[in-house]
Amino acid sequence: MRHTLLFLSFIAIWSFGLLGQAPTANFTISDNVLCSGECIIIINNSSANSLSFTWSFPGGTPSVFNGQNPGSVCFNTPGTYTVSLTVSNTFGSNTATQTVEVGAIPTLTTTITDTLNGIQVPIQDTTIFMFEEAYMRAVGSPSGGTLMWYASGNLADSIFGCSPCTAEGSSLTVTPFYNTCYTAVYTTGNGCAAADTICVEVRFSDYFRITLPNSFTPNEDGENDVFRILTNVDANNNFNDGFTEGGSIAEIDFRIYDRYGKMVFRTINPLEGWDGTYKGKPLNPATYTYYVSYRRIDGRSGELKGNVTLIR
Repeated sequence: MRHTLLFLSFIAIWSFGLLGQAPTANFTISDNVLCSGECIIIINNSSANSLSFTWSFPGGTPSVFNGQNPGSVCFNTPGTYTVSLTVSNTFGSNTATQTVEVGAIPTLTTTITDTLNGIQVPIQDTTIFMFEEAYMRAVGSPSGGTLMWYASGNLADSIFGCSPCTAEGSSLTVTPFYNTCYTAVYTTGNGCAAADTICVEVRFSDYFRITLPNSFTPNEDGENDVFRILTNVDANNNFNDGFTEGGSIAEIDFRIYDRYGKMVFRTINPLEGWDGTYKGKPLNPATYTYYVSYRRIDGRSGELKGNVTLIR
């Protein structure tokens, strides 16, 4: 009991001493450098003997607040602002301040262009035929920032634009073989960014072809050794070598059966073909039946059925 009374007496003396002096204002903010439209979170760390709290947020929303915790404060106009907190009690008051830098969001203009007399001019049509090129241009303001392109908005698939960028901006030449959107992101030195997207529609279905040969000769002479699905869209974008495997097939189920209906080969890899063997042993020359179910990169699906002759 005696120790409890001593402890309570100590607390009373400490509290009286604290209340018997002016408070100390103190606070932290989540960030001192913002972009227009962003907000900060404020944590009040003032001394415990503070009885009243007056906040001022020039350029912010709200602009003033009376109370211990103002919550979120947002800034929509670029500039340098001083956030202040004044705390007081019957023995006096104290003020703390912090500076917030609010940067402007840059402007960004993107266009798709065509070449006329050696000069790139904006056009309205964003549809191209398969294997054709599309020319895009992006201009950010104020100049001096950094511009990056992202195919289909994929941050991992970035294409460098310019840094530091001039008033000429950045030009990008692309050859998509299916519908693809390209997002340009322009970032200024203060870390504020603007983005815009151009979508290029490709006449994929008009040009896409898929086929399988009617025979193959797996004799290891380097010619027609493997029976596989062929397309006119090449994975390495070499469109001059005619029908070649890969590129345009997203998913596949490729099966081959002998004349008795036994499956001798199956793959789900669009790049894999049949070498004329079963369980590692060469099969005899004969006619085999194939079945192919596939999904293209543009989302359309299809099936192929037919016969192939194995020649040795």
